[in-house]
Amino acid sequence: MQRRSKPRRWGPWSLPSGGTDRLAQTAAIPTKGLRHDAGALVTVLPVAAAVVGELAGGTASTLVSLGLFAAGVLHGAAEEDEGGIYRYSAAHAAGYVAFAAGIAALYLAAPVAGLAAFLILSAWHFADGRCDFCPASRYAIAGVAIGGSALFMPTQTAAVFATVTGQPVPDILVQILAFAGMAGMACAAYAIVRRQSGAGYAIIAALAAMLAGPVMAVALIFFVAHAAPVQRRQIERHGLKQVLNAALPTGILALLGTLALVALAWSGMIAIPVAVAIAFGMATPHMLTDGL
Repeated sequence: MQRRSKPRRWGPWSLPSGGTDRLAQTAAIPTKGLRHDAGALVTVLPVAAAVVGELAGGTASTLVSLGLFAAGVLHGAAEEDEGGIYRYSAAHAAGYVAFAAGIAALYLAAPVAGLAAFLILSAWHFADGRCDFCPASRYAIAGVAIGGSALFMPTQTAAVFATVTGQPVPDILVQILAFAGMAGMACAAYAIVRRQSGAGYAIIAALAAMLAGPVMAVALIFFVAHAAPVQRRQIERHGLKQVLNAALPTGILALLGTLALVALAWSGMIAIPVAVAIAFGMATPHMLTDGL
C-alpha cells in the first residue's frame, strides 16, 4: 500500500520558488553563496538600523526612517508582467508624473480625506503584494502597516497625521485604523501558529508597530516586509542583471527626486504637507497599476 505524502508546509520566512531544498524553504534564504548572505542582510541590516535609530531618537531616527523609505524605491521602478520586467517608456513615465501631480493636488485640496484614501490604497497594495507570501501574512502586514501604530501608539500617530496633513485629524480615523491594526495582529498570529510563508515578516511588522515610533514602524514594514521581498522575487524570477537594467534608469531618477524632496522639506523651503502630497502622488500610480 502506497503511503500518502503529507502536503508540504512553507516555513515562516519562506518565499516559495522552484529548485530550492527543504532548508531553503524553511529559512527562505537561498542557500547559494552570496544570495544567502544578501537575503539575510536585507532583513538584518534594516532592522538593526531601525533599532539604532530608535535608541538614538531625534534626527537619527528621522534619517533612518527616510533612508528605509528611499531604499524601497527600486521595487516599483520597472514595469513587470508574466513575460518579463522592462524599463518604463518615456510616454509611460510622462503619464505617470502627470497622474501623480493630479493626486498630489487632490491631497492638498482635502488632506484628511486624501490621507484616508492613501492608507486604504496602501493596505490593498500590501495585501496584494507580489511576494509569494500566504494570504494571512500579507493581510497581517497590510493591517499592521496602516493600523499598528494607531493601535499601540494612538497619540503619537495622531500627531504624525496632524503634521503630514497640516491640521488635526478626527479621532474616529485613528480608531478605525486601530481596528485595522487589530485585524492585522490577528492575521499575524494565525500565520505564525500555522507556520505560513511570510509569517516571519509579519512578526517583524508586529514588533515594529509595538516598539517603534509610527514613522519608523511604517518605514521598516514598508522596506523589510514589502519592498525587499518584492524585489527579491523579481530577481529570482528574472535575474539580477535584467532587474537592474529595467529598474535602475527610473529608480535612480526616483531616488534623486526623493532626496531632493527630503532636502527641500528639511530646509523648510516647502511645507511638510506639500512634500507628503508629492510623495503620496508619486506612490499612488505604482500601487494602482501594480494591483490591476
